[in-house]
Amino acid sequence: MTNSMKRNPRGGRGPRVVLYALGILVAIMAAVLVKTTAVDNSGLTKANLTSFSPLTVAPIANQSSSTGTPIIPISPTATDAQTSPFPVITWSATGLPSGITISRNSGLISGTPNLAGTYQVTISAKDNAHPPTYDSQSFNWTVGNMAPQIVQVVPIIGQGAGGIRVVITGRNFLDATAVHFGSVATTGITVNRNGTKIVTFAPAEAAGMVDVTVTAIGGTSSPTPADQFTYLAPNISFISNAVGPTTGGTRVHISGTGLAGATAVSFGGVESTDFTVRHNGTLVSAVAPAGTPSTVQIEVVTPGGVATSSGHNDFTYAVPVVVVHTQRHKK
Repeated sequence: MTNSMKRNPRGGRGPRVVLYALGILVAIMAAVLVKTTAVDNSGLTKANLTSFSPLTVAPIANQSSSTGTPIIPISPTATDAQTSPFPVITWSATGLPSGITISRNSGLISGTPNLAGTYQVTISAKDNAHPPTYDSQSFNWTVGNMAPQIVQVVPIIGQGAGGIRVVITGRNFLDATAVHFGSVATTGITVNRNGTKIVTFAPAEAAGMVDVTVTAIGGTSSPTPADQFTYLAPNISFISNAVGPTTGGTRVHISGTGLAGATAVSFGGVESTDFTVRHNGTLVSAVAPAGTPSTVQIEVVTPGGVATSSGHNDFTYAVPVVVVHTQRHKK
C-alpha cells in the first residue's frame, strides 16, 4: 500500500483522497450546468434551471392560397418535454396575410385572405415553464387573386331596352372593373365591401339568352348556367282602332311586351311620325300615316328586335265613304 492510500493516524482519509472526491463533485455540477445552458434556447443560465425541458415547434411548409377563398385550416404542432407543471402552450404569429388569424389557445390558423401578395410568416409557441420556453418556425405564404365566380343573377329576364336593376352575387368581386351582358358592358357597377355582391343595370341587347360576366383584378368569370340572363323578344298582342282611312291620322294603341325603347313604328313599311311608349314597354301609341286601300302589318322596332304578331297586328286602310246629300225641290 502506498503512502497516499494510508489512513491518517486519526482514522480519516488522506488529503489527496478528499481532494479527489471534491474534484468529482465539481465535475458533476459543471456537467449539469453545461447541460442546462445547452438546452436553454431562451439564453437563460440560472442554476435553478437544471430541470429545464426544451420546446420545439414542428416545421411548417410554405403555403399558397387565393383571395376570397377560405383556406384549409392549418394546425401547427409543438413538443415539450416539460413534465412539471404540465405543459400549456400559447401561440402567436406575425406576418399573416390579411384576413387570416391564429388561435392563441389551439394555434389553429384559419380565415379567408383578401389581399394578394407574398408574406413572411413566423409562428411562435410559448409554454408555462418558469421562466417560459419559446420556439418558432417561419415560412412563406403566397396569396394570389382568384378570378370572379358568379353564383346568382337576379332577375334573370328583362326587356331588350335594358335599364332593369340587376343584382349579381358570388365571390372575388373586389376591385371589379367591368360587368358585361353578353358582349355589351354596363355603364356603372357598385360592389359591396366583401366583394360578394354587385349591383348594376342591364344594358340594351337583342332578344335571347346571354352570359353575365364580371371582370376584376383576378380575371374574368367563366360562363356558367348561374350567370345567364334572358332578354325578352318584343311582341304585339292587341291593337285598337284596327281600321282607318287612307288619309292617315288614326290614333292606334298597340299592346304587348318588350316594347320599351321602341325606335320606330311602321304601318306596312311606312313609318309613323308620331308615337310614344308607355307603361313600362307594354303599350305604344302611334298615329297611322297615309296609305293605300289594303290590310297591312304594324311593326314596332325595339332594341330587342322587331315586334310582329300575325293576326294581332293587322291594320286596314279603307277608302273614306263620301256621303252625297241631294236636295229635293218642292213643287
